[in-house]
Amino acid sequence: GLGRAFKVHGDLTVRGVTRPVTLDAVLNGAGAHPMAGAPAVGFAATAVLKRSDFGLTVALPMVSDEIKVEITLEAVADQAEAS
Repeated sequence: GLGRAFKVHGDLTVRGVTRPVTLDAVLNGAGAHPMAGAPAVGFAATAVLKRSDFGLTVALPMVSDEIKVEITLEAVADQAEAS
């Protein structure tokens, strides 16, 4: 149901370095898209990554090695495939 939390596991490549990443995700909505009429879902996901894990160095001490990634996604089914 809505608000359901789950984990999304995958690989992320930054500047040629690939590392496994786990996103904390939440289902924001599911149903017919109000404009397209086709089935749709909406998610939000977050993760905290370390720049150093991807070989990115930080020369300034006030810049954190950790960065927060936030993703908001809305997916709408292709009308041709939905029917």
